[in-house]
Amino acid sequence: MTTQAIRRITFGLYGKSSAARRAGSLGKGRTEVLKGLGGATLRCTSGTLWVTLQGDAKDYVLTQNQTLAVPNLGKVLLSGCGSYQV
Repeated sequence: MTTQAIRRITFGLYGKSSAARRAGSLGKGRTEVLKGLGGATLRCTSGTLWVTLQGDAKDYVLTQNQTLAVPNLGKVLLSGCGSYQV
């Protein structure tokens, strides 16, 4: 028998402005749009996080303890990817 345990994906934002300093979590398949994060660093603290930056044709996938510098003040779309234990 196979069991699947879905964890919440957690993240932290580190930057100079108060908007760029926060922690959050997403469930599998959930999304969140953030604004005003230019110069912040996004860190995935658990699970897998799919990141899309406004004006960047490339998407990024972060896993636990990986970081991504947010280069501009455009929107940042975060999507929680499922994490499974089989």
